[in-house]
Amino acid sequence: MKIALVATGGTIGSRKNADGIIKLSNQATDQIASIVGAESVFDSLSIHSERMGYADLNKFRRITERALETSPDGIIVTHGTDTLAFSSAYLSYAFADTKIPIVICSADLPLTEPDSNGFDVLHSAKTFLNSRKPGVFVVYKNAGFAPQVHHGARLLPAHLHEHTYHSLGDWDFRDTGLMRGMNFDLEGHNVLMISPYVGLDYSSFNIDGYSAVVHCAYHSGTVNADDFNRFAKAHSDIPMFMTAGRKKYDGQFFVDNVVQCHGITQTALYIKVLIGLKNKVKDLSAFVLKNACGEIVDRL
Repeated sequence: MKIALVATGGTIGSRKNADGIIKLSNQATDQIASIVGAESVFDSLSIHSERMGYADLNKFRRITERALETSPDGIIVTHGTDTLAFSSAYLSYAFADTKIPIVICSADLPLTEPDSNGFDVLHSAKTFLNSRKPGVFVVYKNAGFAPQVHHGARLLPAHLHEHTYHSLGDWDFRDTGLMRGMNFDLEGHNVLMISPYVGLDYSSFNIDGYSAVVHCAYHSGTVNADDFNRFAKAHSDIPMFMTAGRKKYDGQFFVDNVVQCHGITQTALYIKVLIGLKNKVKDLSAFVLKNACGEIVDRL
């Protein structure tokens, strides 16, 4: 099997120095290439993922495109854990029509650490490539469990103090054609993401220059609807996309420019709105509510 490695750094691509600080390392990339048996290595983007910005995502995509041009049977991508869910959603949309598996791998500790889950993750990713299942996937190993395959655009961000990843539904990746012909060069900070918390003061947000809002919800898919509606009504010209969970929990009324988006993660929704705005999609709400690669789970 011909495997290409796209190495972007992160903890899995790092080593601890004498002071115990995790630093990006070329030796780690060489070790990963050896473990997975990569015939080609693309490592021109090396970054701790918390520093990932739009320009980095664009470069990340272009590097992956170059890897695809070598006609591999599969691609393994290494990435940091902090923004893994954002990057995996972005690649899922950008390569929704991939004919080969693209598998993103992360680790909780550098490979030189005896307790690192990185070896299990990399070996499982290489095994998964043999399935030839097309799509963008994430492989990660939670403590005490076997490595798990996740749909790239269904991955949920990990919580602070945890090295644990979960996702919505299974890993049924499918291209609907929605993303074909799209320009994926993200730019500008035109989408505001809001997370709810007790005492949230919407008046603190200045949304001049923003074209859309992505509003996350509590675990039941609800927010303080009265406060959110006042905020949305005051900015009725700006679409506000709200993550929502199980439909049985809805029971809340929202003003017209609030669009409830069921069965999609906040990161996948955020990236999707960015892509829609970049491409000046005429009906942004209709675009967001359509499946692109199976990122919207119909049944939760």
